Amino acid sequence: MSADAAWQEEAARLRAAPPRHLLFLCVANSARSQMAEGIARALAPASTRISSAGSRPTQVNPLAVAALAEVGIDLSGQRSKGLEEIAPDVDAVITLCAEEVCPVWLGKAVRLHWGLPDPAAQAGDEAARLDAFRRVRDVLRTRLAAVFRQPDADAIRFGPAAPEELGAIRALLERLRLPASDVGAPHQVFIAARSGDELVGCVALERYGEDALLRSLAVVPRLQGAGLGKALHAQVLAEAGRRGVRAVYLLTTTAERFFAQAGFTRTDRASVPAALAASTEFRSLCPASAVCMVKPLPR
Repeated sequence: MSADAAWQEEAARLRAAPPRHLLFLCVANSARSQMAEGIARALAPASTRISSAGSRPTQVNPLAVAALAEVGIDLSGQRSKGLEEIAPDVDAVITLCAEEVCPVWLGKAVRLHWGLPDPAAQAGDEAARLDAFRRVRDVLRTRLAAVFRQPDADAIRFGPAAPEELGAIRALLERLRLPASDVGAPHQVFIAARSGDELVGCVALERYGEDALLRSLAVVPRLQGAGLGKALHAQVLAEAGRRGVRAVYLLTTTAERFFAQAGFTRTDRASVPAALAASTEFRSLCPASAVCMVKPLPR
């Protein structure tokens, strides 16, 4: 069996029996296993726990951080760990060593081996070394995308969020470091995006008379960049139109370009209707540095 056929068969095994806790192992838990952990976190469902460890842990290689930052994955919260720090409920292990002796997980688990060259061993200047990290990163992205296949856009359903989904919405917002403390407050109408039974995105509309506040637009990390944010935006504007809203306002610290492309323009906070200015979003949840934007709706 060829190397390509082997890993594809292994990916199919994991798809057929999705792990609850997936562990990546290499020696130093510095490069390959750290990148694998970050990529898997971005692709896997929120219910899947992802870990990495090494037999001789050191520290996260800065070039691993740089290589993943290029594809929008943040490794800043990860650190090197030993096997003794990993919870015993691991049910799938992928070892990544190529020329070294890989650590052994003694617990009961499905075991796969993806031997990849250690990019930290690459000789040359920083550019050459970063290229080595990119090559390993891209192999891992391809293989893990085959394990954690993403839903087709046509399979995602939109609709009003049920009361029992507010907890999942709050968890998603907190995961993305968006305001979540007042989820479920009066004036809010949440729209949920679902793939099967999983909440994969949300957006909210708070109506104040003829004006409304668009807020809490969030998409699970593995589906970001796939057009789901635009679809949620279209859903919430349609809802605003059905409710007779005259203009939609929002505050953003990171997505001004996205909303500008959707027809929103900057506006001064002083011009915001008093009812919106008194909302929790304006008064306390968003910093003063947040950009205020508005989009008039056709009547």
